Amino acid sequence: MASFATIVNRFVGVGELADVRPAVWTRAEGCRLRPIANEDVYFFVKRIDNSAVVRAADPAARRARSRTVMTGLVAAMLVIAGLVPTAYNTMAGFNLQNLRQEQAKLKQEAALLDLEQAKLLSPVRLEKLAKSLKMSEPVPQQVHFLDGKNKTEAKNVLPLNTEVASR
Repeated sequence: MASFATIVNRFVGVGELADVRPAVWTRAEGCRLRPIANEDVYFFVKRIDNSAVVRAADPAARRARSRTVMTGLVAAMLVIAGLVPTAYNTMAGFNLQNLRQEQAKLKQEAALLDLEQAKLLSPVRLEKLAKSLKMSEPVPQQVHFLDGKNKTEAKNVLPLNTEVASR
């Protein structure tokens, strides 16, 4: 692997480094370490089997656990009670939007039905239908007027009423 020093040595020259005396390392006395604390103490490890041990019932711990569970339950109920109106509003919004879409569709269908009814009841179509069925306009003697005291009540004046009255 090339380093900056080897690149410099190529230009400066390796011969100059060959003339230098090799370094002599003198051996110094090794460091003395302190002894590890309690290295002369030996601990005997014995395996202990606690599978047959049954924990004694602690009524205070049971009450504390019950209170914690009840507090969590109450907190969850409060969170749910706080989220119910939002969820109801969201569902009502979806329902309202579906009803608006259905109303728009029904209005469009009603408009189409009104258009179809207008086409069916147009005077031009009725005249064509009357000509195809060979119908003609009634003569004045065939026209009957309904008499009544108000708009909802009408009497039917039948032709030849005189014959019925004479019987």
